Amino acid sequence: MHTHSQTAADSSPSGGADRPDERRVLEEIRRIAREELELEREVERGDDLLADLQLDSMGLIVLAVGVENRFRVKLSEEDAGSVRTVGDLAALVVRRAEEAGA
Repeated sequence: MHTHSQTAADSSPSGGADRPDERRVLEEIRRIAREELELEREVERGDDLLADLQLDSMGLIVLAVGVENRFRVKLSEEDAGSVRTVGDLAALVVRRAEEAGA
């Protein structure tokens, strides 16, 4: 029965279908990195935003605004302190989306 209700929520227009999972967020981060930041390398979950991707402050803003707009979440400056890797950013977006939907 639990599986059925989960499926129903995922397929409803205002249910789980709008909430990002980490896989969807990672795909969007990769798209932004490729199309907007013009990174030529494949972005991996464990990549450090500064050391590996070599994003400057403008690149970080483009990335943050891109995921905020795509997943309708708000990231704060305080969040920046907890985000070091691509995976950290993806997990944060999922967490903020869950908080917004609660």
